[in-house]
Amino acid sequence: MADTVGHDDGDTGMKIAWLTDAQAPYREPLFCELAARCDFRVHFLFAEEPERHFRFRPHPGYRSGVLPAVPIPLPRPVARRLDSYQAALRPGVTRRVLDAAEVVVIPTWAQVASAWTMLRAHRRGVPYVIFSESTLDSRQFDRGPVAWLRRRLFTRAGAVVVPGPSARDAALHTGVARDRIVESVNSIDLEAFGTRPRELRAAAGEGRGPGAAHHRFAVIGQLIPRKNVHTLLDAFARLDGTPTLDVAGDGVDRDALEEQARALGVADRVRFLGFLEESGVVEVLARAQTLVLPSTEEVYGFTALEAQVAGLQVVVSARAGIAENLADVDGAWVVEPDVGGVLGGLEAARRAWTGWTDEVPADAASPKRSADDVLAAAARALR
Repeated sequence: MADTVGHDDGDTGMKIAWLTDAQAPYREPLFCELAARCDFRVHFLFAEEPERHFRFRPHPGYRSGVLPAVPIPLPRPVARRLDSYQAALRPGVTRRVLDAAEVVVIPTWAQVASAWTMLRAHRRGVPYVIFSESTLDSRQFDRGPVAWLRRRLFTRAGAVVVPGPSARDAALHTGVARDRIVESVNSIDLEAFGTRPRELRAAAGEGRGPGAAHHRFAVIGQLIPRKNVHTLLDAFARLDGTPTLDVAGDGVDRDALEEQARALGVADRVRFLGFLEESGVVEVLARAQTLVLPSTEEVYGFTALEAQVAGLQVVVSARAGIAENLADVDGAWVVEPDVGGVLGGLEAARRAWTGWTDEVPADAASPKRSADDVLAAAARALR
């Protein structure tokens, strides 16, 4: 297992291992913050996850490596209900991970290697923490052996970190004691998504942006069925005026969505941008006024968080984990993910527009706040 070199130990000598499937850029601000404050190492199961364009590369801010693992192919119906990429660790790897850690943090239970590691950790007396974004709406198994395993893993955890009330309620429903639940926030790079979009707007002389008739919408994510972009296109086509829509992302639905835009007569106002690296996403958010997250199923919804930090309004499906966090929040509309619901959100957002927010949130998406909570959960697990 190759490692990259991260920071020296920071404000605690605690040895924490984080085991996850692939290197997701949105987790890296948290990883860097934890690496600055404890003996921290990230173990990845896959060198790449092509569907989401995640590829492992060394990061100077934290120690990491890809574990020796064997991919497990799943039938498509099963893959839709569990993590689609599954792996089993090679013999001896789990023991090495546990030997080097005081606490293991695992963000998914629905992964063979993760579940096995938690079972082995419990047997060996190594406490583990689950970082769970799962909600009751996103839950796939309510009974049977999979539900039994989930309950067993969650109730044995030393602590469960949740990024909002929906995930908290799911943990309670699973049987986790309230005093072992640490409520936290998901965190993002506040410089990239907070400061940079405002700099780009200032350089472009954007001011308040265009009026309602020319409102700029955006959707960011995979172009796959559950992202529900076809419903967004249907709703968008019913708006009067000449609003625009940026579609940033790739996936199996792209050709069909482009054809749908042509059939609806809005192809000249819908830009399909393909997959974008972080800098490209920031540019989309600097230009857009309202971000739309129309998913029929979404464990959390990072793009809505990034958009809020960038100063945008958001229209979010009630099926997204972040939706409950947005209740009664100015500039946010939680809607049903059907044409009527999405259309109502689009109309409300463009009518309400008064300009991008000026200030970057100081705590709502702070990596420091999230790291505080992970460290508190790890300390709780060690008691």
